[in-house]
Amino acid sequence: MYARNNYAFGIMSALLELFSKRALLAMLASMTLLSACGGGNGDAGSVLPDSITITSLDGPSGANVGQATSFNVKVVTTGGIGAGEITYTWQQTAGTPVLSSSQGNGNFESTLTFTPAVAGETITFKVTATARGKTASQSKSVPVNP
Repeated sequence: MYARNNYAFGIMSALLELFSKRALLAMLASMTLLSACGGGNGDAGSVLPDSITITSLDGPSGANVGQATSFNVKVVTTGGIGAGEITYTWQQTAGTPVLSSSQGNGNFESTLTFTPAVAGETITFKVTATARGKTASQSKSVPVNP
């Protein structure tokens, strides 16, 4: 018991040589306050709720008959939703039906590629991004040129 107290006294003496008494008291008070409140950074109760938002839906201003055309959607999320949790659904809502394919790239993006067959009309697609029961949707139209 005596050796342990002597060791602690030695540490305190060394600290007093390095720091002023006022600085040591301030550090001791700070450590006491931090341990009383859990020592956290205050963010534990302020986690953002799950959400998903479409930030852009890009594509050309026009498409040509017989040529592949692509739309690209980008999303941001909160609540820790990862890119791998997001599913993308592309639905054609206007124009003569076209063959299309889509692919998510794992970086909060998805690309739809389609080939229009009829000139003089407008083709519209709606994309819906879903994760953890949250959804975001946006539409994009493109006129088809000959």
